[in-house]
Amino acid sequence: MSYSPSFQMKSRVLWPPVRTSAIKVALSASYCRQIVSSYYETLIDTAWRDLCETEGPQFSTPLFRLHDCSLPGSCSDFQCRAGLTCSCSEDSVLVEACNEVELRLGLSNTRESSVTRQLSVLSSDLAYIGYELHKKPQMFLANSIDVHAAFVTKDGYVPLVRSLTTNRNGSIEKQASLDRTRSTSSLNSKSGSVSSKTSLRAPAILPKWSLPTGGPEPSTCNILTYKDLVSRNTQGVQKEVVESVFRSLHDMLGIKTPSSEPAALLALHFDKKHNNKPELLFILKSGLTSIELADIFRKSKAKNLYELAFIRSQDLKTPLNENEKMPFCQVVERKISQAHVEAQSVGDIFKSFIKLTQKHSSVDLTKAKF
Repeated sequence: MSYSPSFQMKSRVLWPPVRTSAIKVALSASYCRQIVSSYYETLIDTAWRDLCETEGPQFSTPLFRLHDCSLPGSCSDFQCRAGLTCSCSEDSVLVEACNEVELRLGLSNTRESSVTRQLSVLSSDLAYIGYELHKKPQMFLANSIDVHAAFVTKDGYVPLVRSLTTNRNGSIEKQASLDRTRSTSSLNSKSGSVSSKTSLRAPAILPKWSLPTGGPEPSTCNILTYKDLVSRNTQGVQKEVVESVFRSLHDMLGIKTPSSEPAALLALHFDKKHNNKPELLFILKSGLTSIELADIFRKSKAKNLYELAFIRSQDLKTPLNENEKMPFCQVVERKISQAHVEAQSVGDIFKSFIKLTQKHSSVDLTKAKF
């Protein structure tokens, strides 16, 4: 049985993009996922155990949770009764001339995120109760955040990656496995607490063509429990949000671009196929050409995990048809060659990114200034 989100969140596109230096962070224990009742927590525990039995042992680790942000354009007219969505006709808005963005972050964990980001009776109930009690459908959802990097090359290409182990028929429908962890110490699966010896970084599984993807890790900035969500740690968390973008470029493209290089927030997107899970889309402009980037990729460890393709920035304006092939390119023997791929083999987040750039005609990645 398929489900749809019981509420709608408006994506925000920022134009011009907001530089990372203007992204502020606010921390509070009140921004953490709230518990509605022991009954629903038991259901989450049961779903988590079922997941571990199906996919093998997994660790529950802390994740940053987006409680809210300072961007205008959010809709408060939710109509969750009987599964009705927001009555607004638009699912995204253009935010122009924004000087600063504040992200209000709390904590969730892998256990909660793995369960509540799925469209199910359980997650729909939690959203409905959040709306009925507090007018906040996300209050009882994990709302963990990921970051995605649109890395525009000097010659106007945007690189995409896909895991080498992916089934090539493009039929896989699976969220990028950013929550998978490997640990050298014990974890508390209910609280999400973790010791500083725990390595939270594991290769993300990208079944479909996607932008380089990652996520900020609480443990790297000493955020282990809700007690650490205090003002003195905001600078470290703000830095980690930015670092996670550049870390994704290193892990998936093999480049070692320092985090001091200019980067900017292009969009805050809510993934409707994963219960409005928040995604931060960043843009970076490179001095490398697509051929130079491909050379670096081939010499890096990333080539052992991923394959690389490109799409021209002007092709992002081509109307997206799910039944047609998309105009991708690959670098073969230091020459760019056309390599069209089935639209079904492209990840949902990247498709949403394309639709956002097409919907707002003023958005042109090659002309972005930040």
